Amino acid sequence: MGNEKLTSLGKSILEALSDVVFAVDANYNFIYVTPSCYHITGYTADEFLNGQVKIKNLVHPSDYWRILRENYQAFKTGSVPRVSEFRIIKKDGTVRWINIYWTMVKDEDGTIRYIQGVMHDITDKKIGEEKLQKSLNELKILQSFSSELSSAMTIDDVAKAIYDHIIQLLPVEGFFVDIYDEMTEQLKGLVHVYSIQGRRVMISYPNYRFNVRSHQIWVSLIHDKKPTYVKYSGRDIPAPFNLFIEETNQEGYLLSAPMLSRGKVFGVMTIQTKVINNIEEYIPLLEHIANQSAIAFEKVRYFTELQESEKSLRQAYEELKKVHQQLILTEKTRILGQLAGGIVHNLSNFLSAILGRVQLLKSKVSDESLLKDIELIEKASQNAGKIISQLREFSKPRTHVNLVPIDVADIIEDALEITKSKWKDEAELKGIKYEITKDFPEDRLMAITNRSELREVLVNLIINAIEAMPGGGKLTLGIYNVNGEKVAIYIADTGVGINPEIMSRIFEPFFTTKSEYGTGLGLSIAYDIIKSHNGEIFVESELGKGSKFTIVLPASQQKVSDAIKKSTLKESPRKLTILIVEDDESVFYLLQDIFTNLGYRVLPAEDGKKALEYIQTEKFDIAIIDIGLPDISGWEVSKAIKQKNAQIPVVILTGWGLNISEEEMKRKGADYIISKPFELDGLLLVVDTAVQSIKR
Repeated sequence: MGNEKLTSLGKSILEALSDVVFAVDANYNFIYVTPSCYHITGYTADEFLNGQVKIKNLVHPSDYWRILRENYQAFKTGSVPRVSEFRIIKKDGTVRWINIYWTMVKDEDGTIRYIQGVMHDITDKKIGEEKLQKSLNELKILQSFSSELSSAMTIDDVAKAIYDHIIQLLPVEGFFVDIYDEMTEQLKGLVHVYSIQGRRVMISYPNYRFNVRSHQIWVSLIHDKKPTYVKYSGRDIPAPFNLFIEETNQEGYLLSAPMLSRGKVFGVMTIQTKVINNIEEYIPLLEHIANQSAIAFEKVRYFTELQESEKSLRQAYEELKKVHQQLILTEKTRILGQLAGGIVHNLSNFLSAILGRVQLLKSKVSDESLLKDIELIEKASQNAGKIISQLREFSKPRTHVNLVPIDVADIIEDALEITKSKWKDEAELKGIKYEITKDFPEDRLMAITNRSELREVLVNLIINAIEAMPGGGKLTLGIYNVNGEKVAIYIADTGVGINPEIMSRIFEPFFTTKSEYGTGLGLSIAYDIIKSHNGEIFVESELGKGSKFTIVLPASQQKVSDAIKKSTLKESPRKLTILIVEDDESVFYLLQDIFTNLGYRVLPAEDGKKALEYIQTEKFDIAIIDIGLPDISGWEVSKAIKQKNAQIPVVILTGWGLNISEEEMKRKGADYIISKPFELDGLLLVVDTAVQSIKR
């Protein structure tokens, strides 16, 4: 080249090539170039040869110094790189990628004369490589994304995985995920993630809902299942994003894609981005992310629902187990109650005869030493009678509750007696001491309540108080008046106290702190009982100092007598006839002896049939009837008497125990009820009252 001549054939071949063949000297001046240079560089061969094209202007600034250094080294060392790849800037300003295959031409003495090269346009190849590399990077990121989504167990985990990967794939400033409710045709916020000053800010369950028909963008996404984008200027932003994107003059895009799972629209994913070229190119990528995210969100939702269901089932199982245990206990209690009821009935008859005979004998004896022995027998019989009364209450099934005026102090005494084995006998065996204090007013107070149910509540509270003082302590039971309208009962202990965190739950059914030993029903039942008595129950407690339960009930204006009236065996001033209907021989003969000694004429009936005959054939002034007759109920006898003569007082005698209202008692034909075992004084007081009521 230079002064050398090319054959016309060789020259024709070179000029026919699409690649550029050229040569440069040591000063980087072009000494030869083929016309094809125009197609690759935009410059003509003359412009190259006349020095109008400078290497510095042709080579891209990012590559210039590297190429210059390679050529300098080539001329200095005599070694040229086989091939170079770099960018050039065409005459029109566009950038192209080229590669050059270099050769070095030397004189016979080894002096470098010039460097020649073949320039080939590799722009399309480079673009393809970049696209391939981008696709590989995207695939790698998407694989990582899928892996993280598969292990995500919460909404926040899924949102973090989306954000961490989407910012590597798309120019994202924020993204929004909204769930679609097909029934209401509404979208509601699930999670929003923003990038504020380089920090990720995430909002779970943003508080908004909007109708999908409020904007065409949502109609296209939900109903047509087509991704879409909208360009905004900061002032024309569709709801709900106008709530979150500030109004500015800066332009951007909202690119949205439906989140599809098993062919159905789960929701919508929207990304917020600045203005970029070829926004459509990002749509397939967003669709892929949106659909994968939909599956992940659904999995999390199902997992959460499964956890909640499992938790609910576990709780239901535990409650069912407690209910089952309680039902077993209830059934045992019912059977035991039935057995106790029969035993109580029989014992009541035996004890009535014993106690009655003792008291009858007591009225006839004047010897002091003998009288003392009789009184001991009487006391023992009375104590036995209290136990039988407690058993009787235990054996009663709870049906309709009748609220009547009751001496509150008397019920507390009963509850203390029932729990005595707990706070005295068991405690003494363990070497523990409980101090029992009673804070009762001088004037006995009466509340409108139900004896057996209130006793049940008090027994439960006393036992709880004792168990709260495992090492012993002080138990105080008190009564006081509340504005003359209410009666308050309190039970205070010096035990461990109740944790404030569970204070609000202690009256809940099945809530217990006693592990497997407690049913969690005691305080719940107590609460229900007091509420059914038109009362209230409160608790005050301090950890380490003790608890105080207060029951407030409606007060009765009726006063408790200061002393029980004593009756004596005085002969009736006028000859009266009494019908005694009793199938138990010992009780019958006791009653017969009592009233015969009082001057009564006795009509004896051992069953209902005989009693009905007397009603039709005899005249009598008063009747005492046992309910449990062998043939018919004592109630039928009482009704028959009232039908014959409503003025005849009827006294019902029962060993079963009754808890009925006065109205119901009257309806059944009874005027008075006496429970067995009865005190002689109590019986005579009732009979005297009945006699005084006879209308002459």
